[in-house]
Amino acid sequence: MGSSGSMRAQIGTLIIATSGVQLANGFFNTLISLRVAVENFEATMAGLVLSSYFAGFTLAALRCGPIIERVGHIRAYAAFAGMVVAATAAMPLLLGPLSWLVLRAVVGFGCAGLFITTESWLNAKAQPAERGRIFSIYMVGTFLALALGQLLIGPAKNRDGRTVQRDRCPVRCGIGHGEHDAG
Repeated sequence: MGSSGSMRAQIGTLIIATSGVQLANGFFNTLISLRVAVENFEATMAGLVLSSYFAGFTLAALRCGPIIERVGHIRAYAAFAGMVVAATAAMPLLLGPLSWLVLRAVVGFGCAGLFITTESWLNAKAQPAERGRIFSIYMVGTFLALALGQLLIGPAKNRDGRTVQRDRCPVRCGIGHGEHDAG
């Protein structure tokens, strides 16, 4: 019974950690969508910056399996998390559409790597009879966290201190903030 309890603790910790990543992901993806409007990126470049996350995500789906097999789940998880943290930390330092395009692709690659590692790890740790329940808890937890992360965004302000109208931004948050809701 002790081994079963330890295994559940490991699985629970992994699900909570990945839900934390998704909370930050929901917040950060929404923030970047608003920030490209604040920074006045040209429309095509704003679209490319936002899309580059998914380009990195797609590349990771093709490349992460061998990395995980080579270094193991723990090291792969740490490496992908490090990529996400480093690229995220660099974004405020490197304000510009080209640097953000590359950094967003790195974040996408790292996030996909985290999710692939997590799901592979859960699949390896979960008993076959419990696998469906564990994956359903994982999916509900991560999607709830992703949605809650978006709710953490307040009104966006441009450099002049004026509130940016959300319906002009690539993503409309759906939370009311005064006079800008009428549009």
